Amino acid sequence: MERWPKLLHGPIELSGCVVQGEVDQDLVVLAATLTAGKRSVGVEVVVNDREVDVIELHPEPEDALALLRRGFEVAEAPLTPEEFRSQVEAALVAKADKDAWLRERVPRLLELGDRPEPDLPERAIQLRRWLGLPAYEPLPRLPSADPLPLVLPRSSTVTGLRLAVALSEPDDAIWRRLEVRSDVTLAGLHRILAAAFDRDERWHHRFETAYGGFSVDAQSGEGDRLDDEVTLGQVVTSPGHRLVYETEGWWHWIRVEKLVGPPRTARCLDGERAAPPPECEDMSGYETLLEALRDPDDEENEELIEEFGGRGFDPEWFDKEVVDERLARLS
Repeated sequence: MERWPKLLHGPIELSGCVVQGEVDQDLVVLAATLTAGKRSVGVEVVVNDREVDVIELHPEPEDALALLRRGFEVAEAPLTPEEFRSQVEAALVAKADKDAWLRERVPRLLELGDRPEPDLPERAIQLRRWLGLPAYEPLPRLPSADPLPLVLPRSSTVTGLRLAVALSEPDDAIWRRLEVRSDVTLAGLHRILAAAFDRDERWHHRFETAYGGFSVDAQSGEGDRLDDEVTLGQVVTSPGHRLVYETEGWWHWIRVEKLVGPPRTARCLDGERAAPPPECEDMSGYETLLEALRDPDDEENEELIEEFGGRGFDPEWFDKEVVDERLARLS
């Protein structure tokens, strides 16, 4: 492979932008074609747990999309050039901030750890130039301070977001497909999710995003900010973007599937299965309940069903119209 500075000269055009990744995994690939004059190359940016992990160029643009297509079932969505730049920049900032924090907290850790791509900082600088992104200096910190939260982007034009939401643990997926407005706060999204999964909205909850954690109590998680001071559209903006939602010990992944027109009220498009009863505090309790429900007339199982809130509970229940009625009452 040629050295990067010799690859492209002159104004850069960006095309063929996509994001791809496994549905419930933290590994995402951002790929695009960079063209200068008559020469085109493929750029592949691997984002692992919201940070840039690998930046690679390919003489054949289509090779930039090969990583996750080899033996994996992946979801793929097109991006506009601006969406591609935004996602790449967020991942570059997250990586720079974490490395700066590590250098201050554990100076030798980066030198001692595995560095599969030692020239990643230089590649990041070059990629910023090609994409027209501003240079970035990590935020200054006290040596003993925790990482500072990333600065939230400004709210943009209101749109609708089609979301796929699913509990992360059960083998038989418990999920909902929802359409919500991008200007809903994360506190408002919690109320929507509580209605969609038939839960008490007073339950403790927390969102983990590319910009840090948000919760009803800023002290409930290290570095958390208040969830009523940020909109959904500030932390996820385009197909493929993800965030994590936790309530009373149950974790959910949320993925943007599609941009749509702003709905008048949140609505449910589809889903499967009922959420675990409140008495099931974790996956172990839920599995115990499911096992007991297979033979509900057994005396010992009757006690377990009562203990884990299974009286009248049907794990296969889902009714879109009932969910929509709950969502309509929120407005």
